[in-house]
Amino acid sequence: MGANPSDLVRLADLRAVPDPDTDPALQRLITAVSRTILSAINRPSILPRSYTETYEVGRNGLLLRAWPVTRVDAVVVAGVGLLTGYQIDPADEAPPGRPQMLRFGAGTPLGFGGARVTVTYTAGYQVTGEATVVPQDGAVTALQPYGAWASDGSVTDAGDAALTRVASAPAAGQYAVDGTGGYTFAAADAGRPVALTYGYVPADLANAAREWILERQAYAERVGLQSKSLGGQETVSYRIAAVPDFVRPVLQQYASVVPPC
Repeated sequence: MGANPSDLVRLADLRAVPDPDTDPALQRLITAVSRTILSAINRPSILPRSYTETYEVGRNGLLLRAWPVTRVDAVVVAGVGLLTGYQIDPADEAPPGRPQMLRFGAGTPLGFGGARVTVTYTAGYQVTGEATVVPQDGAVTALQPYGAWASDGSVTDAGDAALTRVASAPAAGQYAVDGTGGYTFAAADAGRPVALTYGYVPADLANAAREWILERQAYAERVGLQSKSLGGQETVSYRIAAVPDFVRPVLQQYASVVPPC
C-alpha cells in the first residue's frame, strides 16, 4: 500500500530507516489517522482542489465552506453567470485562516428575497508564486514556510508563462518535482526567474497527525488496558479517547462549521 493523497504526514516523517516488514502497516495507519482527522474537521481535503456549491442567499453574500479560497472560478445567480458584481474576502496569509465571505454588490441581480447561487471555486492551503531563480545546477527546493510541500500547482516564468511539468530530465521550459518539494530545471534555464505554486500541509496539523499516529502505535501494545499496577507500589493510568486531548485543540482551529449546502 502506497501513500494516499489525503495523508497528512509521510512515512519518512515517522521512520528514518525503511522497514519492509512493518512499513505497510504504518502506511495504513498514516492514511487511517489522516482520514479520521479530515472527517473530524469536516473537510474533504486541505490541499488545493475545486469545489462547486449551491446556496440560497440573501442580499449580502455567502460564507464558503472551504478555505483558504485561492480563486473564484464561476458564480451563477438564478441561472445567469456573473463576470462582475462580487468579490471574495482576502485569505489569511498563515494557517489555519478562517472561512471567507463571497460578497455581492448592490447591482447583483439577487431579487428582493435572495436567489439560488452556484459557486465554483478553488480552495486549499497553498503557497502562490514563490519567487526564485534557477541556479546553475537546476536544483531548487521550495521554501515551505508554513508546512511541508504536498502537491504541485504550477511553475511560471517572469512573463507568467507556464513551464511544462515532466517526470524527469527536463528540457528548456520544463521542470520536474519530487514528493518533497525538490524542483529540477534544465541547465539551459539557469538564471531564469520562476515562481512556484504548491499545496502544503500546515505544520501544526501534520504534527497533530504524527502524535496521534504515535499514540495509536503505543496503544497497540496495550489494547483495552486502562491502567496497570507496577509492583503494587504505584498505578499507571492511560487516557483513552476518540480524539486525543493533545490533538483536539489543533483540530478545532481547522474545523469547518459552515452548514452543508
